[in-house]
Amino acid sequence: MFQHIVVAFDGSERAHDALALALRLRAEDGVITLACTVTERPWHRPEPDAVALTLATGRAQIPAGIHVRLRAPVASSPARGLTELAEDEHADLVVVGSSRRSASGRIWLERTAGRLLQGAPCAVAVPPAGLRDAERFHHVAIAYDGSPEARGALAAGYAIAAGTGAAVTLMYALPETPSDFADAALRDRVRAHEVLDEAAEAAPLGVNPRTLLLHGHPGRVIANACNGVVDLLVTGSRGYGPVQRALMGSVAEALMDGAAHPVLVVPRDPVAAIVRPSEVAA
Repeated sequence: MFQHIVVAFDGSERAHDALALALRLRAEDGVITLACTVTERPWHRPEPDAVALTLATGRAQIPAGIHVRLRAPVASSPARGLTELAEDEHADLVVVGSSRRSASGRIWLERTAGRLLQGAPCAVAVPPAGLRDAERFHHVAIAYDGSPEARGALAAGYAIAAGTGAAVTLMYALPETPSDFADAALRDRVRAHEVLDEAAEAAPLGVNPRTLLLHGHPGRVIANACNGVVDLLVTGSRGYGPVQRALMGSVAEALMDGAAHPVLVVPRDPVAAIVRPSEVAA
């Protein structure tokens, strides 16, 4: 679970979706920061009283006993304001709502979420439009292929499952192989099962993951396997460098756009990149 979560909150319906998801992902002693970005362009700048009222409205939705911070960062865009705030406060998660144009029950990436997923200094989560579920997660799927990008997702997914008692499914997607390469396809399947089994053995006490090997484009087949089955999908991203950033690739974008469940994108962990999957739970 996450210790310090920044929630993009502008008072809209989608902002309330984001807050609901943040509360589900928060560690028991975690901090919630509600952030309403004030743009630097005078013709778009809201009145200070309006910003304070927006943040107070969000604060009223958070149960008593939770540590809450209210912030109104000034920046050229909401994405930049949220990114800089997350850096300054050392947040480990930013939650942002889906596009206002999203069909109810689906994720549609809009500009702010898209930009965050190309440079946020931490994990990013997006809920489907209209999702206000307050229950613990029941079934967490983790997109996993043994890569360094996937190992951060594995650790995060296991931590969430351990904290909520959720079932876990590890999903590995193998691209289709032409029939002329049957031997290579068999080797790939054997290796994929080995990777899944090793990851399953690394699960923390009390988490008993199911493994699922799929065939086809990862973004498509994993999304289809999750639809209507899981209530959270965790996937990795291409985060590199001393500052981990959620640099979303095409597969992560395909897994998120149109999803009927929340999607959590976790940046590559430079430590996880040099350890074996069996060490993730250590």
